[in-house]
Amino acid sequence: MKTLYGLIIVFLGVGSCTIYDKEFDNPVDFIANNEKGIGAPTLTFYPLTQTKASTETVIVESFIVFNPDSMKSFAGVHLQLDFPQSFLSFDTITPGLFITDTSQATPLFTYTFDGTNTVDIYTYFLDTIETDLLGSGHLANIIFSPLGVGTDSVLYNLSACEMIDYYDNVVELKGVRGAEIIIQ
Repeated sequence: MKTLYGLIIVFLGVGSCTIYDKEFDNPVDFIANNEKGIGAPTLTFYPLTQTKASTETVIVESFIVFNPDSMKSFAGVHLQLDFPQSFLSFDTITPGLFITDTSQATPLFTYTFDGTNTVDIYTYFLDTIETDLLGSGHLANIIFSPLGVGTDSVLYNLSACEMIDYYDNVVELKGVRGAEIIIQ
């Protein structure tokens, strides 16, 4: 009788299992970016895709990703991003944790908005002790308010983005990854 109950439990357990495909989205995963043809150092947005109601705030996080064997220090970053003004309204930008916590110094962090669909972010380390950063991390949060429904992407304009080291030498950015926004 115990064997019968055991078989029933095993049958119910095996028969009721569902295996789900999980899609992981790690913004600082240089291996996954490299597999998609996105070289390092790269600029990425997180999350890769997000779905929001028209009443919710949309937060897109900006990251810099280096490959550990080609890590370079940097002292300043200029990011330019474009967003779909047809259904997103720019709200504000806040500095990321990598910029504010890693350096233990307050960087110059500012941004400009052209009034339509382009935002420029500037951050530089002006401290005499902490002059640069080394590693991958969170640069900024870009906050939007939905204006309507639709699907589009927030994208970096790589030709206008720039990273420099302490001596004002350019650190070449090799790739970007945008973020898809779905407003329902």
